[in-house]
Amino acid sequence: MLSTFDRYLTWRLLHTFAMLFIATYGLFVVIDLFMNIDEFQENSLKGLTAADAGRQLELFRQIGIYYLYRAFDYFELAGSILVVISVIAVLALIRKSSETFPLLAAGVPAFRLLRPLLLTTAGLNLLLAINQELVIPQLAVQLQTPRGSRIASVQQVEPVYDYSNYMMHISGDQVLLDKRLIMGASFAVDARELSSRPFVMKAERARYIRDTARSGRSGWLLEDLTAVLDPEILTALGRQRITPSANGRDAFVESDVTFEQLYNRGRNMKLLSSWELVQQIQNPSTGLNPLRARSLALHSRMTRPLLSLLSVTIALPLVLRRESASLIANMAVCACVLGGSFGLTHVAMALGGSGVIEPDLAAWLPVIVNGMASTWTASLVQT
Repeated sequence: MLSTFDRYLTWRLLHTFAMLFIATYGLFVVIDLFMNIDEFQENSLKGLTAADAGRQLELFRQIGIYYLYRAFDYFELAGSILVVISVIAVLALIRKSSETFPLLAAGVPAFRLLRPLLLTTAGLNLLLAINQELVIPQLAVQLQTPRGSRIASVQQVEPVYDYSNYMMHISGDQVLLDKRLIMGASFAVDARELSSRPFVMKAERARYIRDTARSGRSGWLLEDLTAVLDPEILTALGRQRITPSANGRDAFVESDVTFEQLYNRGRNMKLLSSWELVQQIQNPSTGLNPLRARSLALHSRMTRPLLSLLSVTIALPLVLRRESASLIANMAVCACVLGGSFGLTHVAMALGGSGVIEPDLAAWLPVIVNGMASTWTASLVQT
């Protein structure tokens, strides 16, 4: 059960975190709005004349909606950093006001302060996990909407190779998010396992379906092909994976490449939940580099709360350091140590993303180093 002082520390940490989030996000909004106000005006007032009433109201409404959605994105981006900064600020404030001296004089160890700080940090990291797993995937379309626009209904296609179809190249002109269509779809076949010669299937549109009439196979239905598909050039395996329709204008291509992999949501891992990352990792169409990036993102999500908790255990003995010259010196040392830890994390992620080290090692190496650092700094705490 939390004591009165525990609840006091919890409230101060939550209050500090909220103030830091509001201040930093407010600064981000001001700077971003100042630099992109023309884009807001161009998109939000499109179709409205100068004589139309409510022009300014519509502009303000679109600005409010845009930054409301971006608040969840900013919480995911800066939340873990703000948690650690809030802990440092709370420890510095109670040290400055000499609130730790009565506890130490009563024989209460300084590490007793860790209980409310760690519990509150764990709670904030739980909110970060809920935001990442449940909120952001639901707002994926809104978070890709241009400033002032009502919905990101059209995006450029991100071409991919289908490794489950012998490196079939899938591309197109654009994707319609609301209708889940590829417009100007292009499927290039260049594998002897599928056909006797290379060819390209171009269609006016393509949609990803799970067709129960074809034994539940997943794939792409290409509608309105620009040229008739000749089944004679397909091999036996090719006929199993590429099925021309009876009308001669459509074709079904069995594939594990999903709709999400062909636009920015499939490439931007923060827009995917961990379950979606696992599905893409298990997807045979995922190439080596995308597989490494998704594995690294999945492991980093598991290590993020651990890194946050370890940062708190490092910060307490450094801020409440015994035999220190001043509080400012303590905070400077703490900032340098945690800054080095933050830099190590980014270096490890870069090495893991480039394939120099394995993704799991890249994600867990900072946890190992921070764990050793927390053990080393434990002896520095004020007694």
